[in-house]
Amino acid sequence: MPQSTDLLVADIGGTNARFAISDGDGTLHELRVLHAANFPQIDEAIAAYFAELKRPRPKQACFAVACPAKGAEIKLTNSSWRFVKEELRRNFQFERFVVINDFEALAASVPILKGPQLAELRPGVADPTSVSLVIGPGTGLGVGAFVPAGKSAWAVISGEGGHVGFAPHTDQEIRLWQRMREKYGRVSAERVLNGAGLVNVYQFMADEAGRPAGEIDAPEISRRALNGEDIAVNAVLMFFDMLGNVTGDLAMAFGSRGGVYIGGGMTPKLLDFARRSRFIERFLDKGRVAAILQPMPISVILEERAALYGVRRQFDREVS
Repeated sequence: MPQSTDLLVADIGGTNARFAISDGDGTLHELRVLHAANFPQIDEAIAAYFAELKRPRPKQACFAVACPAKGAEIKLTNSSWRFVKEELRRNFQFERFVVINDFEALAASVPILKGPQLAELRPGVADPTSVSLVIGPGTGLGVGAFVPAGKSAWAVISGEGGHVGFAPHTDQEIRLWQRMREKYGRVSAERVLNGAGLVNVYQFMADEAGRPAGEIDAPEISRRALNGEDIAVNAVLMFFDMLGNVTGDLAMAFGSRGGVYIGGGMTPKLLDFARRSRFIERFLDKGRVAAILQPMPISVILEERAALYGVRRQFDREVS
């Protein structure tokens, strides 16, 4: 299965694009994180990365993208970037160019993550022969799964699980849902469980408290929560309460006895709030089928390069 040549790997999200060179052993070199807003098109970001590259340009590339990856044209869900696969391959003279979903990549990384790359949120007993769920609030709300299929074989599942319908569980969440319905029509889980979703929750909580929210973004809300501002703290705790509910629903749907992994850029920064929230209580609050979830361990992915490792694993798997 190993590749003997360098591979350009990329994790293309709505906010950041991570590029690196993965050698035949899977070691990453020359990792760079580019802010997507600084580049009108993905071609310009790739060219900027190559302009500072100190190794020979690889002839193969595999990109993980935060959107459906099938079809000839890729359109990022939470970014203006779009590209035609074959055009990009020709422009950069790649002999082989593979595009996968970002949560396929993250799911593929799960078996090799260990130690300080993970933070335990809930202990449990994982079944290594069963499915592992991966969910991640960030610019969007990604969902994927890792499916072992015997010795050194696996499959990954990707889809648009973040767009399942949002189901409120408390009177306050019903009021939030009503507000979101007025604003968006259909209310998906992603409307409240990503960066923009945290803004929606914060503005709702501010209105409930009779205090003006003003213009604000998710990083500022996180900063205020870490500094103890009451509305921000309550908004972040409510965010993780709702994430616990959605994660539990998806864990039931996938039958993820292999464990649950929370990725994305938000949870590692707010890990203490995840622990303080009712995430676990809401994860387990599944009535007569709650026993199904009892053994499942839950971990937070702290490793920012995880998707890049998964990109390499998926590329090697596809070409082997």
